[in-house]
Formats: sequence, C-alpha cells, structure tokens
Amino acid sequence: MASGYYDEDRAGDLRALLDRTTEHWPGVARTTMFGCPSYTADGTLFAVVSSQGVALTRLPDDERERLAADHPVEPFEAGPRTVDGWVVLPPAAATDCDLGRYVRASYETARGG
Repeated sequence: MASGYYDEDRAGDLRALLDRTTEHWPGVARTTMFGCPSYTADGTLFAVVSSQGVALTRLPDDERERLAADHPVEPFEAGPRTVDGWVVLPPAAATDCDLGRYVRASYETARGG
C-alpha cells in the first residue's frame, strides 16, 4: 500500500507494532485516513502511521514535553498543511523509545480519560 503519505517500506514495522500494541485495547478500530493506517478509540482518532513515522493526535501536553525532551519529534504534515497539535515520532525514534506508553496516553485522552 502506498500513498503520498504512507509507504510501507518507509514506515517499516510501525503498522505491525501499533497493531500488536493496540489489539486488545477496548474500543480500538483500525481505519485509513490520508491513505495511512489510522487508529481510533470509540471513533476518536489517536494515532496515524505515515511515511513520516507515528503521529499521536491526542497526546497530552505533559507527555508531549516528556517525549520531545528524549526523542526527535516533528509536526504532522499533510501536504502544505502542518497539523501542529499532532506530534510525530520518525520511524527510527518510534522503534527506539517506549512507544506503547505514548500511544496509550494518546488513546486514553481520545477515550476521554
């Protein structure tokens, strides 16, 4: 599967990693947005896997600051538009950190927790 935003080769194992991480979480559904594997919790988007890496759409500010202090992060780019509220971990950083912690925090926020 390839689109302007998602290329399986560039994203590496991130889709499979998110699938494994979220497979038993209540209310999680995998869908496609922007041509990318995307994850919702009770219908609210909390993660997107793109060629850029893993975008966390609902990461609380304190977790975002902690993540940015330890790993390179960038905003999500959808063509010419930058989505400032989303934080992206590039593929190498995403596989080199406790990604599950941050995905879980985004998931919990999406669920209203």
